[in-house]
Order: sequence, then structure tokens, then C-alpha cells
Amino acid sequence: MSNEYTTPLTGKVAYRNAGIIKAVGQYREKISVGKIEYEHFDDESYQYIISPFWDIIEGLPTAAFAGIPGIKMEKRLPSYYRVNYEPVFITERTPPKNREDLWELLESVGLDYYDRLEWLIRTTMRASIDNLIVERMRETKEIVDFSNSKKDLNSLQYGDEVIVDNIQDFGRTPGSLAQTLAKVLFAGADIKVKTENKVFSKTERTALIPFVIAEYYATMRERKCLQEKGISGARNEGKYKGRAKIEVDNIKLEEALKKFKAKQITIDEAMSLSGISSRSTFYRRIKDI
Repeated sequence: MSNEYTTPLTGKVAYRNAGIIKAVGQYREKISVGKIEYEHFDDESYQYIISPFWDIIEGLPTAAFAGIPGIKMEKRLPSYYRVNYEPVFITERTPPKNREDLWELLESVGLDYYDRLEWLIRTTMRASIDNLIVERMRETKEIVDFSNSKKDLNSLQYGDEVIVDNIQDFGRTPGSLAQTLAKVLFAGADIKVKTENKVFSKTERTALIPFVIAEYYATMRERKCLQEKGISGARNEGKYKGRAKIEVDNIKLEEALKKFKAKQITIDEAMSLSGISSRSTFYRRIKDI
């Protein structure tokens, strides 16, 4: 039943932010399971909106996704509203206003204002209670002609469209086909097959997901097993030394860190200046110095 906390607000939105909720799997695959939006109104009222991607969720095993904290998934609503208070999903994984090191946490991701959803989108930190993360939602739809470009599909998001001449364009072996299809289906992108002039419906995509997941996990397990055998053999021969530490110029890193703390550059600019492409590596190097 709707009440003052769940009845959607209407009016002029002064500020809006949005992210995609993703479940991170055992092989670091990211599965889009919903959208979270924050809307702030002219009268200082606000609301969070969580919209599950039911067409993806219905095809997932519980091992891959166990639900979004704080909302009653059994109701199967298209959207869940939290008006003038933070939903559990936000409070469980973002710093509250009264936290002592709040501004240090905000500054660590280049924020000079308090926005819990924006902090969550920017940070690489994970909550220990589940496998969910939030990544920024792109406002525009992308159409990718995979048959012509073989474009990297890692940037796909829910509602995009991938065009292929034939499904076999995604991969010539069951393993490679499953890996590529998994990226498309996990993102929630539409699939258009030129030769059949057909766009897969949401129902058809949902039905495909369990089969793709089974083949994907089987392929990844086999790959990991072969990798472990290779490492074990190399270690026995004294050839394996582990992953080499990324070389970083500490002078450039210190300069970038100084400018970042002075709010002269963003975190992405600081990473670029120091020659580091990974945020986790950037934070580790900061700790080192």
C-alpha cells in the first residue's frame, strides 16, 4: 500500500542522478539487475527510485543474484519509491553525514559535495553483505553493429541494441559464443539479427539466459583449471613469479595527488597524469607513498 514514503513525488526536478545496479559474479562478470535514480526537487524534497530489470532477474540462479536489499522483490513492482529518506540499499553502502572521515571519503573520489548515490557510483569499494555494485547510467541509447566492427561490448547497458548478421557472429565455438552472448544478455541489450530481420523479445532473452550462463560458467571453469595447471607447472619449474607490480613514477604520482587534494583536477585526470589506468591501483600506490 502506498504511503508518504512510497507515493511518488511530482513536480520540477532540480537535480537527478542515476546508476545501474550490477551483480558481480564469481568470474567478475557484471550482470545488470536494476536501475537506481535520485531526484531532488525545488522544494528540497527528494526521492530514490529502484527499478529492477525483471527480464534479466527471471533468468538468473539465486547463486548469481539474491535480491536488492530493502525492497520486497516478491511484489514484482516495476519501480519502488523511497520518498524523503534513504533506502536501505543506499544506507548499507554509503557514508552517513555524521561520519567523522566523511569529507576525506568524498575527496577520495573527487567529490566536493554530499551526494550518496554519486559517491557510490564513483567508488570502487564494495559492501560485504552482497555482490552488488553501482555504475553510472548513460542517458543515451547505443546501437552497435557487431558484425562490422566487432566492438568491445563491455560498455553496453540496459536498452542498447546489438546488431549481427547471424547469431554465429558472436562466436564460432560454444564457449566463445556463450562468453559474447553473456555480455549482451547480462547488460540487458536488445539483439537484432539482420538475416532474419528479427529483434529478440524480452521474453526470448530471459529464456536464453539460463542456457548461456550454464555454458559460460563451464567455459570459465575449464579456462581457470587450465590456467591453474599452467601456473602449477611453471612454479614447479621455478619459472612462475606471480603478477608483476605495475611500475609507477612516484614523482608524477605525488604531483597528481597534490593537485587532486587541492581540487585542481579530478580523480580521472590524476590517474591519467600518473599513468595509472585502474582506480584500485591508484589507491594502492597512494597508500604506498
